[in-house]
Amino acid sequence: MTGRAIAVVFAFAACGDNGTNMQPDGGADAPGEVPAFTPECHDVDATPNAFATAADFGPVVAGTLAGWDPNGRWFLTGVRVGGQSSYHFERQGSQVIVDRNGQAPGTIDDDVLFQRGTFMSQGQQYILAKRVSNRAADGSFRAERALCDEQMCRVCTAKMIRATHNDDEGEGNHLSLVGQLADASWSPGYTFNVRVLGTTAYLVRIDGLYIIDVADPAHPTQLGYYHKPTLAYSNDVKLFETGGKRYAVIADVPVDVVDVTNPAAPQLVATIAEEAHTLALETRGGTWYAYFGNYDASTPVYDITNPAQPVEVGSYQTSGGLVHDLSVENGVAYLNAWDAGFLAVDFTTPSAPVLLGSWGPTTALTSHSNWTTTVGGRHIALHGDENYGAHLDVLDVDPASATFMKPFASYKTRDFISIHNIMAFGAKAYFSYYQDGIRVVDLSNPAAPTLIGYYNTWDPQADYTSSAFFEGAVGIDVDLSRRLVFVADSPRGLLILQDNTP
Repeated sequence: MTGRAIAVVFAFAACGDNGTNMQPDGGADAPGEVPAFTPECHDVDATPNAFATAADFGPVVAGTLAGWDPNGRWFLTGVRVGGQSSYHFERQGSQVIVDRNGQAPGTIDDDVLFQRGTFMSQGQQYILAKRVSNRAADGSFRAERALCDEQMCRVCTAKMIRATHNDDEGEGNHLSLVGQLADASWSPGYTFNVRVLGTTAYLVRIDGLYIIDVADPAHPTQLGYYHKPTLAYSNDVKLFETGGKRYAVIADVPVDVVDVTNPAAPQLVATIAEEAHTLALETRGGTWYAYFGNYDASTPVYDITNPAQPVEVGSYQTSGGLVHDLSVENGVAYLNAWDAGFLAVDFTTPSAPVLLGSWGPTTALTSHSNWTTTVGGRHIALHGDENYGAHLDVLDVDPASATFMKPFASYKTRDFISIHNIMAFGAKAYFSYYQDGIRVVDLSNPAAPTLIGYYNTWDPQADYTSSAFFEGAVGIDVDLSRRLVFVADSPRGLLILQDNTP
């Protein structure tokens, strides 16, 4: 997830049930037919009293909310609505608490649910208005949202449905929860990624690195903590060992190289003057290389064999908004250059990198993450965007192939939930999928990825949820020998899953 800029995002919270035409609480069927609509977003000029009433969104079919119990979480589908993927409602008579965001309650009657308020963000005043109406025969609704600054209103219309797991799945299949850790002493903030070496997990959160003993996966215990000495946006971590010591490299601004040999007393040994969102490590020819995915859309490479004295040995500049993520295999870096697409760059000679090929713009226009593997002698890359409609694509990455850097297969859950990070081991791929949890697919036939396991880390109706589009299972690492999957989950911290996939 990108996050250097502060986004204006609002959530909805709590629990409940319903969403069909005949309500479980005895409410009547929604009367009459409602007109079809196409989910979309558009801009209109702002006025001082924009969207002051529900009628300002346009006409509705009267009476369609009669008997509807709104309590709980509802997904917004058909279009991405800013930074939100859902709404959450708590009804209190004719009022409705919307999103627990501190704004005035909304109102509800048989025709519409409506909320409007103003707020300040970074010195700018905004109007935020929401309306729900037109319950259809299939239990879906028309949901509208207007966000206005002084000049313009962004108005989005989405289809709203009851929030459930994908395909009404249960909690898990061939994956089960073994242990978890989110200590009460941890400062509030996002959990981004996890790496495991031996029986120690390294969990990177926005405020630093948490070092956790996972020898007993049912009872993970914090061993130590590294807090950056400067304002942090720690987003990624990778590990390496050299000279009898263990080091963590933390993507941030600047990058930190930390000696974690003694987990109770991690020590900063070097900083690298890069603005890194993510990183990848590779050892080749006796040298440790660190590759950075930078906010300036470059990928610099450093020799970190001497961790205390990193030396830049090369760099590649893309034309994207940033290099969001990358993987490295045998000196070839596979770069997610965001809006510039997916690039394969040969860093065999780090001082003279060579572009081998590219794919882009990608499906959802935001090349986000990737991993390479070989199945049946075929060298492939697994690619994920990060956006509405983002999913898994499988590409050919053999430069000798006529289909080099072209996708030939895909897997997805739901358009309104984005895939995130990816790993693969031979013909088995693991990936985090935000609100759709952890997914495992069989790639024995790369042209037909087959789901063989999942665990839904995110409960749509749990109190810990928010309406954020980027919420749920974020980072992932896999211990094949112990058949464990480690998950960095944004609201829940570290989760440890038992892997019983075939």
